[in-house]
Amino acid sequence: MLTPEMTALIRDNTLALVATVTPEGEPAVSPKATVVVLDPARLVFSDLRSPGTRRNLAANPACELAFVDVFRRKAVRVRGRGSCHARGAPEFDALLPRFTEWPDLQPRMHGIFDIAVTAAEMVVSPAYDTGADETELAAQWLARYRKLIEG
Repeated sequence: MLTPEMTALIRDNTLALVATVTPEGEPAVSPKATVVVLDPARLVFSDLRSPGTRRNLAANPACELAFVDVFRRKAVRVRGRGSCHARGAPEFDALLPRFTEWPDLQPRMHGIFDIAVTAAEMVVSPAYDTGADETELAAQWLARYRKLIEG
């Protein structure tokens, strides 16, 4: 299940790459940016424009989410079983208040995806194997991204 360290990484880096399986058995990955950790065994995110994810989870609830802290070079991989609660369903109405960080998106939500966590793991860069310091890594990668943004 999700540890406090994993929960903090997810809370601070809410963009997830969500992997599902199409009805044809092909992998599908879609970014989702409104993830909320309900508890160590459950995540939710909004369905704003996700017909493929909705279709895939209806056919096969297996999914995996990857959250990446690009500065600290750490990630959380979450495996689970997903479903979607459509707008108007009692589950949707009960979960909607959890999306307080995105009030402007709430009227546009078609549904809320609900992920029951079956496994989770922290993944860290091999740089840590050779004694890299988290603060130094974050500073190096911040400088790199600043250069990219500034051109």
